[in-house]
Amino acid sequence: MSTVIEDVVTEDFRCPTAPEVKVDSSLRKRAGKLLKTEVRFVYVEEFEGLDDDDLPLVALEELLETLRQTGAEQASSVSSDAVQQADREWQADDPLLTFEQEQFLFRSMNLLRYRANCIRSRLSEERPSAAKVRLAEKLLELSEAVRGQLVRSNLRLVGAIARKFSAGFAEVDDCSSDGCMILLGAIDRFDYSRGYRFSTYATHSIQRYFFRSWKVRARRREKIPCTSAEVLPEVAEMDNEAPICPDPHHAVDTLLSRAPEVLDERELWIVKSRFGLGPSDAGAKTLREIAADLGVSKERVRQLQLKAMEKLKTLLDPTEFNLDGVAA
Repeated sequence: MSTVIEDVVTEDFRCPTAPEVKVDSSLRKRAGKLLKTEVRFVYVEEFEGLDDDDLPLVALEELLETLRQTGAEQASSVSSDAVQQADREWQADDPLLTFEQEQFLFRSMNLLRYRANCIRSRLSEERPSAAKVRLAEKLLELSEAVRGQLVRSNLRLVGAIARKFSAGFAEVDDCSSDGCMILLGAIDRFDYSRGYRFSTYATHSIQRYFFRSWKVRARRREKIPCTSAEVLPEVAEMDNEAPICPDPHHAVDTLLSRAPEVLDERELWIVKSRFGLGPSDAGAKTLREIAADLGVSKERVRQLQLKAMEKLKTLLDPTEFNLDGVAA
């Protein structure tokens, strides 16, 4: 890190370009990569007046080094308790940030990206300036180092929220992984100039995501039966051993032959189309497809289908079809 910062300090941020005699292919590739890379930053008006003012990179280096040393000291004093060791992956050793440290890191990260984007906007892919390419790469590399520090300092927050929304211990890792992705996006979108703590903003973002995921899992549990593996095969066997009637095809054919007695032409067509009872090559249609054919709404088709089924029940004779448990 110190080498990168020392190099950036010695560079001129205005990047005066000298005419280049020859541009090698590797430099063009680096320039092309920079031009294709999206540099996301939160614009603050004060950045405009800092064009000729050097970024306090030395202070940034000192802060990052202090946080690393504090994290190392905390790591050496952590208890070897098994539960704590299991949570270590989502509880980084880096200390929590004060409001002033947090503001300084976010300001530095966005200002580095802003300057890198300004250099990138003046970059030519055909005849790129080696100085501009080198400086833009160093600025982006340093901004990623700051971003990484912000992530490590907020991992405890992600772990705490993940444990709150996890149904079991096995889900903590999955929720924490998803929470880290939300944390990365929150870091890129956070506007430090408003004067709020980042932990408040990140907590709302992560909790909203977890709540939406929880609702999706809850709906999935409602659709999928949760029972033991031994019960389901037994239920299937009971259904196979006790059919509703001995010859269901004959019962359906007989019922369709009598259907015109109680159904009009449209209702009969809806029943046949819905259950695939028409020609042999015709399959069952959805409510949407039937609605499109009739030129009505899907809800209207559903109402007509229910009305037709109620009428067909009047034609059922349990004694004639040997129906088991079906009332007329």
